[in-house]
Amino acid sequence: MIRTLSPLFAGVALVALSAAPGVAQQARVDLDDPERPEEDRLRDEFSKPLAMLEWAGLEEGDVALDFHAGAGYNTWVLSEWVGPEGVVFTEMSGRRAEALKERLATGDLADAGNVVYVDALAKVPDDTLDLFLTVRNYHDIPVDRIPEFLAGVERTLRPGGLFVVVDARTDEGRDVDAHRIADEVIVEEVTAAGFELLGSSELLANPEDDHAGPRWERREQVDQSLLKFRVPAEGGR
Repeated sequence: MIRTLSPLFAGVALVALSAAPGVAQQARVDLDDPERPEEDRLRDEFSKPLAMLEWAGLEEGDVALDFHAGAGYNTWVLSEWVGPEGVVFTEMSGRRAEALKERLATGDLADAGNVVYVDALAKVPDDTLDLFLTVRNYHDIPVDRIPEFLAGVERTLRPGGLFVVVDARTDEGRDVDAHRIADEVIVEEVTAAGFELLGSSELLANPEDDHAGPRWERREQVDQSLLKFRVPAEGGR
């Protein structure tokens, strides 16, 4: 099935293939690629990106979004995973987007051919994504903006599309200072917006984490949630 985008993205073809997810993609993604930044390769052991995407169910040829992509760690993995017939939107804005833009211009993403940079979620076309991925960003969205954000997520996903949330855990509620959020809060808010919870995983969990502080400098210590939601295939908007 061929899917088309608005004229703004007319140069990128969206093709859905029937390839089985998981093993084929993992075999194709070379995390040891010497062109990747060293800090990304060091992060792989605890971020477990290939196992995460297999669990998420992302397939070759799919269309994905790396929301608030930082310097593009997950963008690169997504790009390799979906392959040349897939598309990855990578979203970042402001000064924090400079590293990502440089990587897209001259780094290991420069020749990817399937990555589209956007500086706002509003610029992702409607009903386009098979997967919306956000990694350690959900907790930063102000409570009063959650409905607006989730409406934007739902708008960009095709019916049946997946919303995958990774975040740093706290015991309950939101810990704004520590940049953490409890699984229960995410589930309650997202399901209240009409999404279906498909499952959770302890793939990124660390039971030894005391849930104190953001630990940006020691990512491997953070106990992380991994939650998967789906836009209803019928009903919806």
